[in-house]
Amino acid sequence: MKPFHQHPKIVLFDHDGTVVDSETIALKSAWRLTNEVAREFPGAQHYELEDFVKSFAGKPYREILKQLYPDSLTSLNERDIDRLVAEEEKRAIERLSVEAKATEGTPQVLSYLRDDGIEYALVSNSSFQRLNACLCAAALTDYFPSEHVFSAHDSLPVPRPKPLPDIYLYAVKCLDAEVSDCVAIEDSISGVKAAVAAGIGQIIGYVGGTHISEDERSSRADALESAGAHQVIERMEDLIGLLSATPV
Repeated sequence: MKPFHQHPKIVLFDHDGTVVDSETIALKSAWRLTNEVAREFPGAQHYELEDFVKSFAGKPYREILKQLYPDSLTSLNERDIDRLVAEEEKRAIERLSVEAKATEGTPQVLSYLRDDGIEYALVSNSSFQRLNACLCAAALTDYFPSEHVFSAHDSLPVPRPKPLPDIYLYAVKCLDAEVSDCVAIEDSISGVKAAVAAGIGQIIGYVGGTHISEDERSSRADALESAGAHQVIERMEDLIGLLSATPV
């Protein structure tokens, strides 16, 4: 691992699959709903659960539906999509509020940042309701005050999810920082692309979530680097080493 060239002003964490190990829980729920949807709207490409998780981790359900139904304007109209997206959100929150847990090592990393005076925030595609359910279930609410939680779904005037850079740019502006002084931690290609498009100074890929199998971690790391991550970590605790090795 290469230490950062300069001390970061702010560490910006993705949420799903990065801070909270929520991807598999949410995607299982989405997969079940998708199979129900296929009975109402036949014609979608079928995925087994494992392939569904691999293919759609980090993507909003609206985008998943449109990939499953490439002719969605005829198979599914926008009203159908809105209804199904709301249903997916409801079901996911029900499961996440019970099952969500912090990714291994994340509480220790957050404690280190807080004790060392390094500012950090959460930058996510998920809604505030979903984020709050996860953070509460994972016992992480004390680490993330509301003013340091940013949602591409709710914080912006119009939802603009990653890979669009809007939520990163908005968070950095609210935190009165420069994008070049920030570090982003992301587990998905769309998240890395959003950080790249925003001009984040250092982008760290993370492949330690349970939605990424051990066999897949090497190829996922390569994919994250190809998307623009400067380096990739498998253990969240490795972030401490990167930060502690950084000259002030």
